[in-house]
Amino acid sequence: MLIGILLIVGLISIWDLFDRGLFYSRHISTDELNEFYMYKTWEQQEKAFEKNFGVEKYKFPRKKVSEIKLFKNTFLTSRITSKTISNLNKSELISFFNNPINFHWSETTWSLDESEYILRFYDDKDNEIGKIWLCLEGCGMTESIPFSPNMKYGGLSKTGMENINRIINKVLAE
Repeated sequence: MLIGILLIVGLISIWDLFDRGLFYSRHISTDELNEFYMYKTWEQQEKAFEKNFGVEKYKFPRKKVSEIKLFKNTFLTSRITSKTISNLNKSELISFFNNPINFHWSETTWSLDESEYILRFYDDKDNEIGKIWLCLEGCGMTESIPFSPNMKYGGLSKTGMENINRIINKVLAE
């Protein structure tokens, strides 16, 4: 009996870690690798990103969004702390992540488990089409699937930090 309970708790814990994306692999298409990264210096990468700011095929999350949910990135309780984002805040969030002014070029090292929030983007069939981890306190970084050059390397600018904190506080106050 005890072994069964421990097995169930263990499986739930492993599912939670994978669900929150703490162990994930990211696939970047060959076209994107060639366009943005392969055989490029940092300066060439930045120019490739800038050239593609606002290009429709690279706008986050690359598909029509029907729903966005905000999750606290907490062990085992992430799914039950979700909050569905209103349509007004939904369009504000999508605009935020597609505006390069909200991001800067520097990159820091951080891990996904440091993020306070996870945003999940869904299409009209309730399929997850995008995910963003937000590390705000003392970090100011984002990580997204799929990648978008509009977010540069994921670091939030001063303006971006102010804007995302304002949006998140509005969502939490709903």
